[in-house]
Amino acid sequence: MSDPALQPLSIIVTCKGRLDHLKQSLPRMAAQTGCECIVVDYECPDGAAQWVRESHPHVKTVEVRNVPRFNVARARNLGAKAATREWLAFLDADILIEPGFSSTLAGLLGHGRYFRPAPLSRGTCGSVVCHRGDFFALAGYDETLEGYGGEDNDLYFRLNHFGRSRMSFDAGLLRSIPHDDHLRSAHHEIAGIELNRLINASYNHIKYDLMRESGQNVLPAETRRAIYAEVKMTLVENWRRGERAGRINITLPVRHVIPVPGGWAIRRRWTFDIEPIVGQPANTQ
Repeated sequence: MSDPALQPLSIIVTCKGRLDHLKQSLPRMAAQTGCECIVVDYECPDGAAQWVRESHPHVKTVEVRNVPRFNVARARNLGAKAATREWLAFLDADILIEPGFSSTLAGLLGHGRYFRPAPLSRGTCGSVVCHRGDFFALAGYDETLEGYGGEDNDLYFRLNHFGRSRMSFDAGLLRSIPHDDHLRSAHHEIAGIELNRLINASYNHIKYDLMRESGQNVLPAETRRAIYAEVKMTLVENWRRGERAGRINITLPVRHVIPVPGGWAIRRRWTFDIEPIVGQPANTQ
C-alpha cells in the first residue's frame, strides 16, 4: 500500500457478554492506521455499543435487539454489511492484535486468497481476512448454524470450494485472552460445547456432500434449515438417552427421482452414521 492512511481493511468484532474483553481488544483494533473498525453489539447485556460510542466515537457500531441467543454467524454478517472497505478482517472480542497487524496484512492482500494466522491455536482459529466480493458471493457465514463452533471452519471450506487459496500471516500479530469454556457456551441454547460442535460439524459435512452433488456454492436456506433441524433433533435426543451415535437420512430433491417401467420410481436417499471413534480424545479446537 502506497498510503498507509488508506488501508483497504475493515475490522469486524462482535460482542455479547464480552465487554471486559472488548475493553482490552478494541483500543488496539481502533488504533490500526487507516482501518475501519466495526463493533456489532448483539444485545450485549453489558451495553457494548454505548461504551464504544463513549470511548471510541470513530468506531462504527451495529446494534441488534431482542436476540437472547447469540448467533455469531449472523452477527458477523451484519458487521460485514456495515463495512465499506475491500477486505474484511473478522476478529473475536478476546483477540489482541499488535500495532503492525494492518500494515503487515496490506502487503499480503491479493485477489483469489484469504488469510488465517499460522500456527493456529484454539483461541485464534476464528480469525480470518477475506475479500468482500468472495464473502458476499458465498452469502457470508451460514446463519443456520447455532451455538458454539463450526461457522468459521464452514466459511473456510466454502472459500476453498469457491477456488480461493488459503494463505497465512504470522500468528504473532495476534493473541487471545485466556478464558474458560463457560464464556464460549454462554447465551446459547445448548450449553455443552461437545454436543454443539458435533451437531454443527455433522450438519456442515452433510451440507458439503450436497454441495458437491449439486454443484452449488450456496444451498437454498430452506434446504439448510431442514438438514440442520434433522441433525439437531437426532443428536440431541440420542445425547439425552446417553447415546453418542446417530443416523441421519437425507432424501435428495425431486429431480433425482429415477423413473422405471411400470409406474415405479427410485428415490435416492443418503444415510449418514455419526459415531465416536473408540480411544480417540475429542478435538477441542
